[in-house]
Amino acid sequence: MGHGKETPRQKMIGMMYLVLTALLALNVAKDVLDAFELVDKGLTKTTANFHEKNSSYYTDFESAYELNKTKVESWKNKADEVREKADALNELIQEYKRRLAIISEGEDTEAIHEGEVDLSKILGKDNTSIGGQVMMNEGGGEDVQENINEFRDFLLDLIEDKETYITIVHALESTLDTHDPTHDPHSKKKGHGGEIRTWESEHFENLPLASVVTILSKMQSDVRFAEAEILSYLLSQIDAGSFKFNKIEAVVLAGSDYVFKGQEYKARVFLAAYDSTKFPTIKLTSGEELEVQDGKGIFIGSTSALGPMNWGGTIILEGDGSAPIVRDFEASYRVAEASAVVSPTKMNVFYRSVKNPVAISVAGVPKESIRARISKGRLTQGASGWEVLPAAGPEGEIVTIRVFADVDGQEKFMGEEPFRVKDVPDPIAKIGGRSKGAISLTDLSRASGVTAEMEDFDFELEFEITEFIVSAVGAGGFTTREPSNGPNFTEKQKNIIRRLSTGKNFTVTDVKAIGPAGQVRTLNSIVLKIL
Repeated sequence: MGHGKETPRQKMIGMMYLVLTALLALNVAKDVLDAFELVDKGLTKTTANFHEKNSSYYTDFESAYELNKTKVESWKNKADEVREKADALNELIQEYKRRLAIISEGEDTEAIHEGEVDLSKILGKDNTSIGGQVMMNEGGGEDVQENINEFRDFLLDLIEDKETYITIVHALESTLDTHDPTHDPHSKKKGHGGEIRTWESEHFENLPLASVVTILSKMQSDVRFAEAEILSYLLSQIDAGSFKFNKIEAVVLAGSDYVFKGQEYKARVFLAAYDSTKFPTIKLTSGEELEVQDGKGIFIGSTSALGPMNWGGTIILEGDGSAPIVRDFEASYRVAEASAVVSPTKMNVFYRSVKNPVAISVAGVPKESIRARISKGRLTQGASGWEVLPAAGPEGEIVTIRVFADVDGQEKFMGEEPFRVKDVPDPIAKIGGRSKGAISLTDLSRASGVTAEMEDFDFELEFEITEFIVSAVGAGGFTTREPSNGPNFTEKQKNIIRRLSTGKNFTVTDVKAIGPAGQVRTLNSIVLKIL
């Protein structure tokens, strides 16, 4: 919408522009934007759950400190420093989310309430420039990357015996990884112009605003997850080798809570404070027992039907000579229909003889994992997107673009979209910018000949006049006709023009032009009255 505080009139103009844009783009990727809203809400909820869990850890430190200040003080101080740095990093990312919302919607946007950003209330979710402006041009991405690096290194420095706690080390390194994408000369990780993409460009450049906000929400979730991992470690160090907590909660971590139909849903189920040398028993409500790896149960849910899927069970961990720890848990995930979005970027049809740009995307799938095929014609992918060059055929024939995605190493069909194919419309034959009406003898004499102009056509396309016939009624009422085998008036045609008088008609007929594909078109006749 606008930048800064807008007047009601400016807001109205901005809204009209959005509506016009939506009308021009036949298939605006609304499903994709809705999917980002769903994912962002899930990430925000996960972040809140981790924050609540982490609060219980800090309560555990307080309780342990009151019982034994000497033993717990150093660990509690480290935990307090973790909380300070985690809160600061979370707020830094939140501030960038608020800035993105304000730039898109204005200072008084309803998308920000009590410091939180509601993606569903951002109207400019499809804007692909704001994310790059804030996170690339203004250095926001570099700022976030540097702070994540500092936070990760700080957490890793707290773990003295990294070999023993290699699982936590790997979790922190992978969760808070900010390295640039690995470059393979044969990979598709290059950006526009073939340059190597950076961590910032991979996450923020040329992405819809909805995607950028969701990515920042994921980073906040990662920060809270890393905070939980290190707090669990610090608590275990108070009395290493045993579980001495007054609260132990079951945690369910899924790679994603938004999956396609037919795609596997995977989740890790484990106790937040766990001993990797002890394997819990995890039983689902259905009676099935989960496979356990490194103290974590691996759950693979069904995705054969659409909609929300609820599941849960019980975790049982045997203690050292004491009663086993038993905790119930429940979780849910949503199965969505695979949906591809194919949006023509200029109009709702494909024209022959020109390259038609078209945007192809799939919710939750990076562009380098998308494959597309056309039923007839040529579909190519370049640095700036996809282009369609239709093949010869009847006017109005239907071609179909089918979209596939590489998901977990397999090519999956994501959807298809039909398009009408039309021939390029005829250009309009004109003299001095006129195809009919009146013209002064002076203006007609200045014209070099007949031109072919494309009217109301978005593509850059040129036709060349190859021939035409000039005729006019001369003295005695006789009509004189003279042909031209090119776009310019011949000397004989110019003599006809010189003999014209006011009130007479000047007529051009049998106009022919040739287009870029070599096709010859017969154009309109021109009748001009001399002023």
